[in-house]
Amino acid sequence: MPSSHELIERAKLMKSHLKERAATVEKNRAVSEATIAEFRDAGFFKILQPKAYGGYEMQPAVLTDVIAEVASACGSSGWVLAVLSLHQWEVMLLDDATVAEIWGEDSSILLSSAYAPTGEVKPVDGGFLLSGRWPFSSGCDHAQWAIVGGVRPPRGPGEVPTHCSFFVPRSDYEIVDDWHVMGLAGTGSNSLVMKDVFVPERRHHPIFGAAPPPPEGSSAIYKLPFGLVFVEMLAAAVHGMARGILDQFIERSATRIATMDRSKFSDNPDTHHYIADTDYVIRASRALSHANLSAAFDAVAGNFDQPMIDKARHFWEAAKSVHSCNEVAQQIFANSGAHAIMEGDSLQRAFRDIQSAATHMAFNVNGYARNYGAMVMGHPSVLNLI
Repeated sequence: MPSSHELIERAKLMKSHLKERAATVEKNRAVSEATIAEFRDAGFFKILQPKAYGGYEMQPAVLTDVIAEVASACGSSGWVLAVLSLHQWEVMLLDDATVAEIWGEDSSILLSSAYAPTGEVKPVDGGFLLSGRWPFSSGCDHAQWAIVGGVRPPRGPGEVPTHCSFFVPRSDYEIVDDWHVMGLAGTGSNSLVMKDVFVPERRHHPIFGAAPPPPEGSSAIYKLPFGLVFVEMLAAAVHGMARGILDQFIERSATRIATMDRSKFSDNPDTHHYIADTDYVIRASRALSHANLSAAFDAVAGNFDQPMIDKARHFWEAAKSVHSCNEVAQQIFANSGAHAIMEGDSLQRAFRDIQSAATHMAFNVNGYARNYGAMVMGHPSVLNLI
C-alpha cells in the first residue's frame, strides 16, 4: 500500500498531463478516459475504499490533499475525482450484502451521484419505485452505479420525511447529455432519468444528519459524519482551483510588463500583496480542513460524540474557506490583464471553474454562518446536515 506522501507525489507528477488536457476536457464536457485510468493506476479511488475490497482505508485528509493537487491543474478533473472517490467511502454505509453486490465481482466499480431529491420515491413491497430526473451527476459517464437523492415518506407515527440515498445500477437509468455550463464544463455532470425503477430496501440509507452507522467492525473512518466528508472533499477541489489560479498568476507576473509605463509586474508591490493574500487564504483553508477532519476522526475513533456546535463550526469553516478562495481568485483574475479574457485562456478557464464550484449547495455559507453564530448564542441547530 502506498504512503500518503507517495499518493500526493503521484498527483503532483500527474499535473503536467492534466494541464495539457484541460482545454480538451472543457471542450468535450467530460474528463477523459485516460485521466480516469491514471487516477485508477495511481490508487486514488482506493484511498477511502475498504481494505476488504482492495482499498487503503486511509484518513480522508489524504484524499483531500490529492484532490487539491489534481484540481490545481484542472478544476474539472479535481472535482470528478472528489465526487467519485467520496462514494467509495459512502458504500460502506450499506449492509455487507449490498456492498458485495456492488463490488463483489469488480472492486474497481465507481459510482456517481445526484443527491438533490428531485425525483419521486414511492414505497412498495420490499423497497421503492423511483421516477424522475436527477441533474448534476458529475462523472456519471465513468460510473457503473449511481446514488440519487430522494425523500422517503414517513413510515409510521412520529416519523418525518427523510432525505435518503438510493443506489441504482447503470442498467436502470438513462444519462441525458444536458451539461452546457460556464464553468466546470469538463465534469460531465449530466442528468439521470428513471421511470418506475425498483430499488430494494437494503439499497438505500438516510444521508447527512440522519446517516446510519456503518456495519459492525468497520474502520473508524466510516463512522465520520456523512456531511463533513461530503463537504470537505468538494472544498478540497476548490482549494486546489485557487492554488492553480495563484500559480498561473505568479508565472505570468514573472515576465509581465505593463503596457503603459513598461514597469515589471514582478516589482509591483500590489502583485506582491495579491500573492501573499491568496497564499494565506489557501493555506489557512487547507489547515482548517485538516484540523476539522482530524478532530472528527479522533471523536469517532475514541467512541465519543463531538459537541453539535463543533460540527456546525466545521460546516461553516468549510463553506467559508470555499468562498474566501473564490474571493481571492476574483482579485487575482481582475489583476491579470486583459489577455485573460481571451477565449481559450487557461487562467480564465480556472476562474470560471472556481466561480461555478462556489455555487454548489454544499457551500451554503450564509446558512452555515447563521446556524453556527446562533448556536454560539445558545440557540439550537436548525440544519439537518449535521
